[in-house]
Amino acid sequence: MKIIHFLWALDQGGAENLAVDLANEQSRDHEVVMLVANDKVDHAVKSRLLPAVRFVCVGRPAASKNPYWIAHLLLVIQALRPQIVHSHSDKLASLGWLIAAPLILTVHANSIRLSAQSCRFAAVCCISRAVQQDIHIRYPHLEARQVDNGINVSRIAVKAARPSPMVRGVQVSRLVHKTKGQDLLIKALAAINADSLLPTLTIDFIGEGSSLDYLVELAAELGVTEFCNFLGSMPRDKVHSSLCNYDILVQPSRDEGFGLTVAEGMAAGVAVIVSDIDGPMEVIGNGDFGHAFKTDDVSSLTATLRTVMSSMNTPAALAQLIAARGHVAAKYDLGRMSGSYVKIYNEIVCV
Repeated sequence: MKIIHFLWALDQGGAENLAVDLANEQSRDHEVVMLVANDKVDHAVKSRLLPAVRFVCVGRPAASKNPYWIAHLLLVIQALRPQIVHSHSDKLASLGWLIAAPLILTVHANSIRLSAQSCRFAAVCCISRAVQQDIHIRYPHLEARQVDNGINVSRIAVKAARPSPMVRGVQVSRLVHKTKGQDLLIKALAAINADSLLPTLTIDFIGEGSSLDYLVELAAELGVTEFCNFLGSMPRDKVHSSLCNYDILVQPSRDEGFGLTVAEGMAAGVAVIVSDIDGPMEVIGNGDFGHAFKTDDVSSLTATLRTVMSSMNTPAALAQLIAARGHVAAKYDLGRMSGSYVKIYNEIVCV
């Protein structure tokens, strides 16, 4: 089957990285094209594409209103002659009537505003039950399907037991604190390190974003600059090889449709702490495979960190880490996700 994965831009985001992983996996058995409309291409993300995936960039200047670029995009799609166009943005729906191949959509987050033309997608897929329910409530006329996100578990290095006087924590996401909650984590870090009965905690923040200056200033104001490391953006492969060096992964999001890095932390054998919103709670099996705190509550996050740090390396904690990795391998495997999408493609093409 010839499949186009379509993005308006290829950036360092969860949707983009997921699309690359999916294209790579499907290229083992299918002819796959990664088509990017705009000229915004993160070359670290692009470099993750396997040679079997053909990369095509239309080169449209972002936000351009020149109709030439849309006409050019349509001509490129026509020339590629796909059997399926898998869009990772609903904005392609407005052009759906001009595209011969059937379109499907993946919705990658909660609260995504879909256009009235979204009914033109032959299938609307959601990355988690939480996102599916969100779409069902706001767009009951759409028949949204759940296709769980997937990760390449075999590519993620597993943590080895190692005694240390310090606890290493990590948070991986865009630095947008109003959504991702990094400010909560810095405040909890200050409270933890003020407790002389606990080991010192450090947090590495992996990612870039508009909140960097604010978070750096907040860390200085709370006196925890030496315990906060802002590492910037990091290639996905390096993240996968580095997670095993940490003890705790914290995802303190105020809004999150899934939590890809939570699943990756579990696959790495790292204890995970998430806010108690539907997406991340779904990933940790509602608490069976990780720990949760009350969303947007620094005191609750601090208490949860204290509990996890106090019980590290106990038989119960180690057993949970093993079970968590098994859960991710069984439920969120990349091959399983790819197969689910191919099944949907076949259903649509055969109609």
